[in-house]
Amino acid sequence: MKLISLVALGLSLAACVPTQHPSHLVSAADSAVGTRPPAYSSVTAGVRAYDVVDPLDWRELNRRVAPGANPERDDSNDAARRGR
Repeated sequence: MKLISLVALGLSLAACVPTQHPSHLVSAADSAVGTRPPAYSSVTAGVRAYDVVDPLDWRELNRRVAPGANPERDDSNDAARRGR
């Protein structure tokens, strides 16, 4: 009985599916649109070397990457926190 109800549910849902595909999915590309010719670009273009470095103070690293950060300016009280 469960199998018959599942088949009936599947057939009723299949009746809701459109018979034709949307035209924007099956239409050909517009040949009048200009494109760039293919050019060579290296696979490693723009790759930076990430070498192993010594551990640094996480507060200083956060200060360097913060928006509008000025790493030369040392006006925080991190030195006082480190002294605890």
